[in-house]
Amino acid sequence: MTVKAITMAEPKRNNHSVILPAAIGAAAGAAARYVVPTKAELTKIINKESVDSFVSSAAINARSANRSILKYGGIGAGIAALGALLVKAFTPQAKNRNAEYSKYGAVLDSSVDSAYAMIWYEDSEI
Repeated sequence: MTVKAITMAEPKRNNHSVILPAAIGAAAGAAARYVVPTKAELTKIINKESVDSFVSSAAINARSANRSILKYGGIGAGIAALGALLVKAFTPQAKNRNAEYSKYGAVLDSSVDSAYAMIWYEDSEI
């Protein structure tokens, strides 16, 4: 029995498409607690009163001391994960996932015993 080609190949699952954006979103959310202005600072910026105090190190430290890093990191991770899932849901998939591949690919994807049998008895007819 020889293996010429396998026409039905199950696609490999890719779980990294959500994990990486969630990690990046968590880092961005944790950094956002330093940047997002409070309501009082926002009114001062809108009214153009002392805009330079917004970027001072004392204001940044005071702003971040009152905010939870886990809350902002979780919000950022949630937004990024939701965005990754929406992109994944609305991306058109290939209609034909069947792939033919060589005997070498079949040997790599099979168990040890099956791979041994494919290599050792490749040309013998059973």
